[in-house]
Amino acid sequence: MDKKPDFLALLNDFRSSDSTENDQLATLLKKATVYEREKNILLALGNDITKVRKKNDLISLFSSRLKGLFYFTHTIVMLIDKNKQTYTPFLLDHAASKIKDHPEYPVIIETVFDLNAPIIQQVKEAKEPIYFELEKIITTPKLPSFIRVNYECGVREMLITPLKNKMETIGFVLIYSDRSGSFTNEFKQVMNGIAPQLSNAVTNIIINEKIRYKQWVNGVLLALSNEIVTVRNHTQLLEAINTELKKLINFTHSIITVLDDSAETYHTFLINPDSPAQEFSKYTEATTIPYPVNDGIYNVAALSDRPVVFNLKAIDLAAAPLWLKLNYAAGAREMLVKVLPSNGQCKHCLILLANHNNAFSEACINIIERISSELSTAATNIFVNEEIIRKEKDKAFLLNFSNDIAAVRSKEDLTIAMRDSLSKINSLKGFVVRLVNEDQTTLSTYIHDGSIAAENDPLLKVVTHTKHPIKDGIQDRVLQSNHPVMINVDDEIKRGRQMVYLRFWKNMNFQNMVGTPLRTGNTTLGLLWLGIEDINIQLLQGICEQLSIAIANIINNEQVIAYKQKLEIENDHLKEQITTVYNFSEIIGSGPEMQKVYRLMSRVSQSNATVLILGETGTGKELIARGVHNASPRKNKAMIKVNCAAMPANLIESELFGHEKGAFTGAFDRRVGKFELADNSTLFLDEIGEMPLESQVKLLRVIQERELERIGGKTTIKVNVRIIAATNRNLEAEVNAGRFRSDLFYRLNVFPITLPPLRDRVQDIAPLADFFLARYSKQTGIKVTGIAPKIIQQLRAYLWPGNVRELEHLIERSILLAGDTILREVHLPKSKTDNASPMEKIANRTLEDLERSYIIGVLKRCSGKIAGEGGAATLLNIPSTTLHSKMKKLNISKGDYYPRS
Repeated sequence: MDKKPDFLALLNDFRSSDSTENDQLATLLKKATVYEREKNILLALGNDITKVRKKNDLISLFSSRLKGLFYFTHTIVMLIDKNKQTYTPFLLDHAASKIKDHPEYPVIIETVFDLNAPIIQQVKEAKEPIYFELEKIITTPKLPSFIRVNYECGVREMLITPLKNKMETIGFVLIYSDRSGSFTNEFKQVMNGIAPQLSNAVTNIIINEKIRYKQWVNGVLLALSNEIVTVRNHTQLLEAINTELKKLINFTHSIITVLDDSAETYHTFLINPDSPAQEFSKYTEATTIPYPVNDGIYNVAALSDRPVVFNLKAIDLAAAPLWLKLNYAAGAREMLVKVLPSNGQCKHCLILLANHNNAFSEACINIIERISSELSTAATNIFVNEEIIRKEKDKAFLLNFSNDIAAVRSKEDLTIAMRDSLSKINSLKGFVVRLVNEDQTTLSTYIHDGSIAAENDPLLKVVTHTKHPIKDGIQDRVLQSNHPVMINVDDEIKRGRQMVYLRFWKNMNFQNMVGTPLRTGNTTLGLLWLGIEDINIQLLQGICEQLSIAIANIINNEQVIAYKQKLEIENDHLKEQITTVYNFSEIIGSGPEMQKVYRLMSRVSQSNATVLILGETGTGKELIARGVHNASPRKNKAMIKVNCAAMPANLIESELFGHEKGAFTGAFDRRVGKFELADNSTLFLDEIGEMPLESQVKLLRVIQERELERIGGKTTIKVNVRIIAATNRNLEAEVNAGRFRSDLFYRLNVFPITLPPLRDRVQDIAPLADFFLARYSKQTGIKVTGIAPKIIQQLRAYLWPGNVRELEHLIERSILLAGDTILREVHLPKSKTDNASPMEKIANRTLEDLERSYIIGVLKRCSGKIAGEGGAATLLNIPSTTLHSKMKKLNISKGDYYPRS
């Protein structure tokens, strides 16, 4: 606008005018009045504007002053960003705005508008205010949204005045009216005249705001610096960052990473507890696993001296680290990364995440640059201090753990020690130790945390009693690793893994399990599973080292104890063999019946076949069993004997299979069973016919499978045992009566040996009597050197219902009663052992039949010998010729009395 003429200029115009005097005077006065009014308005506005220091003051003063002179509804000042070629609302007249209730109003006042829109370009290039009728421009392409919204709210006119500074447009003043004709020439002249002062005022406000913003930023950073100086742990550092830094930068949460010692990987070190990513199941894994520095994030940021801003939508998430994937899934869309240098080493890295784009401006980048050094120092100090504290705590824990388990000698003691010690680890939900079985292909539960589930939980019983294959895709991964391995239970189940222990962990609500191998030297013992949410690698490795040593010691100790027990029991058995009545250098008896037995023994001794020895009580079944064992390849180990008739039914299983400590009332110690003692040897089951049916079932299983479990035990024990059983019962009759299992009978009756009664071994009576005479003469100190022939005849004539044992006891008793060096008297029982009386036996038989049977019996006792010493004629006290005549008369042939081979 041209400079306004003063009053003298107007007067000269008047003098040179051709108009009439009155008209000229009226026009002159009118112009003078307008000029004077404009001058006063401009002076008043100018004076007021020079006093303005704040944005709200300017818009309020400007609006109130003008509204006293002209009509309009509301006004707004827009500010141009020359570098970005945009403009944004700067001063808002909220109180008078016609569009403040429009739903798009909150968006409009935050919108960044394009400076290249046609209408705005027209205003930018104008030198004076431009008037618009909205009706005429409402359909203009690229029309700014605020014009459309004003039109929708009733605005009909708009006056836009450019604000210039140093010949450059810095913004616009927009004045709106809901009436037509509001913007007169006078209004336009006033706006044009006040524009330079408004431009200065806006410029001053911007400068003042920058100063105030800088002062505010400095104040916030000073407060943050003061906070950082006082922090002592990562939680306090995060609180300081989130409390103070969020005043300056609009971010959702922060992360600080730490470079590992190798400088090839890094870990997330400090994590905002409000991070939305923690809702994901892999969050814990993401905070514990190492990430390579060449991940496209860390290495890119490390190459820049300034913070680097990443648009997460532009990143290849498939190749991105897990922590970034989770944060993107949680809503993060922009990220600022600053590698913090400290003493020349980029140890720590600050990461800020925002859920919207354009969150990190140049000002934000400058702020991060200013505090990066202090953050680096604080993070380094915290890391060092916490490492020292953590290592001290770990040392104290491992020392206590070592002390707790150093004294244990059994699995039960170790279980208690582990429960007490591991309960001090935060977030631990449970533990289990599995050891590699002898087959080297499976793992069995050795120790489990009984507090995680009821002991009668059916799934727990299955898990603890199952042999778990090593190569199942999980346990083999742990055993092949040198470091703890974390698995996510849900993820493994989703992959289709059906292991029963995964289902059990799922039922226990275990989200993550950490597996660590247990080793001593080059030997892999098994693995330790911990239900825990974070991994302290050094601590877990220390625990596993101590635990491995303890388990190895317990196993060795148990083996020593078992071996000691085995030696003690074998020693007892050897003593028993030394003192037993059947301690013969060889079996006594050379008659035909015993020759049959010897042939059978020689056939079966060298094999591993099961032997069943049958015979009456006292026939020497144990002696035959020892003979078979001593002639077998197992002779270097003692034969183990179990008398099935001598033990209560409730103790037979414990005697045979052993028991664990606490398996039942009175089980104060572990006991090794006879089957284990007889491993690689022979187990003699005497009086097998007396075994209860319920014990027969378990015995059958062990004989079939060659493996057993101790009572109360969970580990299967392989055994290599040869079975020799003996009985005086008719087992076939017992099977038919339902007192003996048929399947067990068939298992035992592989190679039967039947021992003849002593009454069928008359020729062996004299040698046996001489042997017992020598033994008991020596033991008692009574010198008896021989047996009278008459006594031998009496012994041969007796039927011996008690067999060899009865003969032994008779000789011992007779020596004690002897009064001479020759045994001249024996005390045979006066009554027969048969239940039937003699009269009952002969009631239905002829005299000739009785005579024939008697002679045949005597001939059998004499092994078919008729004449001479020890012959049947001598025993019958008749001449041999008479005996021959009687034999012929009674039709007694050699086949009736001579034993068949």
